[in-house]
Amino acid sequence: MTWLIKVIMFVCIVPTVILMYMLGFSKNPGRKKLILGVRDNPKFHEGEGQKKFDAIVDSARNGGLIITVAVVIMSIIMLFLPVTGNTLLAWVLLVFALFLVAVPYGKGNTELKNLKRQLGITKSGVTYTDITSTNVVHALKLPWVILPNALALIGTIAAVLIDLGVTGVTAAAEKYALTTMSLSFLFVSVILVPLAVMMDNTRNMVISRDSNINANYNRAKKKTWADIFVAMSWVNTLCLIAYDIVLVFTDSEAGVYVGIVAYVVVLMAIVIIGVINQNQIERRYERDTELELQDDDDNWILGMFYYNKNDTRLNVEKRFGYGGTVNLAHPAGKVIGVVSLLVLVGSVILIIYLNATGQLDTSAGV
Repeated sequence: MTWLIKVIMFVCIVPTVILMYMLGFSKNPGRKKLILGVRDNPKFHEGEGQKKFDAIVDSARNGGLIITVAVVIMSIIMLFLPVTGNTLLAWVLLVFALFLVAVPYGKGNTELKNLKRQLGITKSGVTYTDITSTNVVHALKLPWVILPNALALIGTIAAVLIDLGVTGVTAAAEKYALTTMSLSFLFVSVILVPLAVMMDNTRNMVISRDSNINANYNRAKKKTWADIFVAMSWVNTLCLIAYDIVLVFTDSEAGVYVGIVAYVVVLMAIVIIGVINQNQIERRYERDTELELQDDDDNWILGMFYYNKNDTRLNVEKRFGYGGTVNLAHPAGKVIGVVSLLVLVGSVILIIYLNATGQLDTSAGV
């Protein structure tokens, strides 16, 4: 069990921190519409402004790189340490350390906003609305998400009935192992459906005066998101069914552990492929972006948290990372923000408490 914990944590942490760095700190900031969450401006590339701009961007990139390398090195070291209460606590804290990559990003975002004021850059641009394609472009085929998750529910019900002895089938694994494992996968299934719907309903972006270009651009992005959620749903359900079969006929801990590692690796691969596809879409439509869009940098706190009372949207695309985030000025967004913060802080406190009381050693299986 101990090596399984270490491998799963390593597989989750290392690719995630590398992706966060790659998405947040571009190699060629001068070719991007957004740099550290701030809209690019010609004055950033003129005279003294260019020097200050380069210094800010380079400092943020170097800071992000140092944190990324440190997290990777710590993850490698942790692989060779025995799993105890303290080392398991360290693994959990290392997960939260991923967010440290956002520190130089937020610092750079603040400095670029200050540079805008120094250079006399005022809000400009226009908010464009494409009447033809607004809110009509979708890519998610909901049945493709509901079907695998419905199968996951059926598999979970079957697991519960087997553990309760209703079916007359006796599982080879210990009692309620089927139910516990199935409920874990079902929890993931429950989360995936609303997330998929929310991302598919993200308001379409307007990048061109040509409605066809706008429609194709938004459809391509939403197709990437839809593919990720559909793929995750099917992988999650197939793993649930596979585990049910394994635990009914055998009590192979090795098989379960290898399967869990494979499951995590496949999910991470799906996300990585999605990020790559998203970047290809942005490059494909870069030349079609002809509009001077409204400067809304001040609505992005540190370039990461969106707060705009004049925007009725609940979810918007992230500027740091991949996917979407909520509008914290929206009533539902405020609730989500508060709940998320409480869960985050509560999780850290709980882990520290379990370690202090010695209960984390028991949960680690050592």
